[in-house]
Amino acid sequence: MREHITFGFVGIGLIGGSVAKALRRVYPSCKIIVYNRSAEPRVMAINDGTANIAVPQVDETFNERDYIFLCTPVEKNVEYLKILKDIIKDDCIITDVGSVKGNIHRAVKELGLEKNFIGGHPMAGSEKTSYTYANDRLVENAYYAITPTDAVSKERVEEFTEIVQGIGAIPINISYEEHDKVVATISHLPHLIAASLVNLVKHNDSKNEYMKTMAAGGFKDITRIASSSPEMWEQICMTNNTNISDMLQKYVDSLLEIKEDLDQHKGQGIFDLISGSRDYR
Repeated sequence: MREHITFGFVGIGLIGGSVAKALRRVYPSCKIIVYNRSAEPRVMAINDGTANIAVPQVDETFNERDYIFLCTPVEKNVEYLKILKDIIKDDCIITDVGSVKGNIHRAVKELGLEKNFIGGHPMAGSEKTSYTYANDRLVENAYYAITPTDAVSKERVEEFTEIVQGIGAIPINISYEEHDKVVATISHLPHLIAASLVNLVKHNDSKNEYMKTMAAGGFKDITRIASSSPEMWEQICMTNNTNISDMLQKYVDSLLEIKEDLDQHKGQGIFDLISGSRDYR
């Protein structure tokens, strides 16, 4: 990687903060500027040595960055793109860490920023969402989806891939359309399922709350992600609603098949369900 490279971060919550911390650890001489809407994370990033500069707004301070990471909610990232368009230098690369790629790629095209954009999505996280929980190893050994535009240079894609590998993640180059179909199935739908399972208990428990009291490891494991931010997940679901809905329908159909096996006492169907899922997993 080039020496004296500079990074900018718009938003330093769990993911943005963790990526910034990882860059500081791996490239200790790099220069990092951070913006965050609330002041406390900015102060923390300066005090712990992650950031060289922390600013209260996205302004001309970002005009000399080589890479700028957009790490706010997916719809907010598009708003910051519009601000950055008139600020960045000609060869700056803007990337993001959002779990939906279609909406930002469409915005990039509309804004004429295709040669300056490489989408990104580290497949890591937690139900905890603030800089307080950020750590420099969060993305280590996690897959990191890279969704470059057709107009961005091959050299910059290679350099960005090197950066991703440098912080310990596993890069995977994928189209943004395919990415959104994949995450609808393995990330977005499971969050809705977890939330619906928790609400199933909430609405069907007895006054003694035996369901809640007796819920053990298995239930807690598969519903942990139901503790995630509702604001964040509303935005994610509304920006990837078609893909999620398509997979949700397939899931509903499979549940109806399971219900039919139960109603008709078809043990072989239940056996095949568990056996097939066990073997595939």
